[in-house]
Amino acid sequence: MPDLNRRLMTSKADFGATLLQPSGPFEPKDGEVVLALDRFSLTTNNITYAAYGDQIGYWNVFPTGQDGYGMMPVWGFADVVKSRAEGIEVGARVFGYFPMADTLLVQAEKITRGGFADASPWRKAVPDIYNRYVLCTADANYSAELENPEVLFRPLFITSYTAVDFLRDHDFFGAKQVVVSSASSKTAYGSAWCLGEDDVRLIGLTGARNRAFVEGLGAYSSVYGYDEVESLPTGVPTLYLDLAGDPALRRRVHAHFGANLKYDCLVGSTQSDEFTQNDPELVGPKPEFFFAATCLDAHRERGTLRAFYEKFFADQRAFFERVIDPASPWIRIVEHKGLGEAARVVRALADGVSDAAEGAVVRIVR
Repeated sequence: MPDLNRRLMTSKADFGATLLQPSGPFEPKDGEVVLALDRFSLTTNNITYAAYGDQIGYWNVFPTGQDGYGMMPVWGFADVVKSRAEGIEVGARVFGYFPMADTLLVQAEKITRGGFADASPWRKAVPDIYNRYVLCTADANYSAELENPEVLFRPLFITSYTAVDFLRDHDFFGAKQVVVSSASSKTAYGSAWCLGEDDVRLIGLTGARNRAFVEGLGAYSSVYGYDEVESLPTGVPTLYLDLAGDPALRRRVHAHFGANLKYDCLVGSTQSDEFTQNDPELVGPKPEFFFAATCLDAHRERGTLRAFYEKFFADQRAFFERVIDPASPWIRIVEHKGLGEAARVVRALADGVSDAAEGAVVRIVR
């Protein structure tokens, strides 16, 4: 069945449970634009958005009007199909933040040659970076041939890159060893790739099912299973780069390193929807939630944002090309057709049974 004016909602009680229902159609008023979603990625990052949907405001970005259900945000490419906003033409292709839905109505503001923002009041729940839509024709870094790796990694790599930038800016808080949980996640090995030339030892933590994949990346100095935390090398200042967000795992890591644990940087939550900085059982530093927007704001305040982005875009393209390198690709990209298939991917991600070696891209069927 074609995806015509439908949306895929997520249960707030079970992130793998979804509900497909009608949505729209939309007729724009003055200043409004209708975007037709073409392709989007689904990764553990989307589960993180759901996990922190109430705490950080992600559930508010695309309101459903239905108790118990939210729109799990995704990153994707869309086309302008209707426009009553000056400067935004029908047929223009954009990249940005979307609900899993066939179409999205936005109130366009801050319109420039490079893109626009959605001024809908509910979008104010999150930083402006989540509300901007980039016009591909004005994006010097856009490549139609790289849309699939871009839709998969662009929203993740900016987190990887800014997290590493933040840690470098603080001289890794004195650490000489970085332990990365959920090492098979795209944000984790994106961070590892960024740290490739830094003078720190990288240790990847992963589950038994993904261990061979993580070892095959060659991005970490060494790889350990979650059952081997108590065997991790000690006696060296250590930083915990946490992509798992698992409270029990965090306690074990903290207890094992003790006073040698210098900082706990919580970047994601692939394995938990809990987060508290005041865990009475936790030894050592409180976990600090990392927000990419905070790093970008710091560059803006210092007047270094333009230089940051110039280097970032060059490094991002190099990373895209690395992950799909025909000679030794890190992942294989699999296209799924329609919102029904998207529901199955979400279920696998929420259950933690998705294949780390695959990158899921969903194409809307019309």
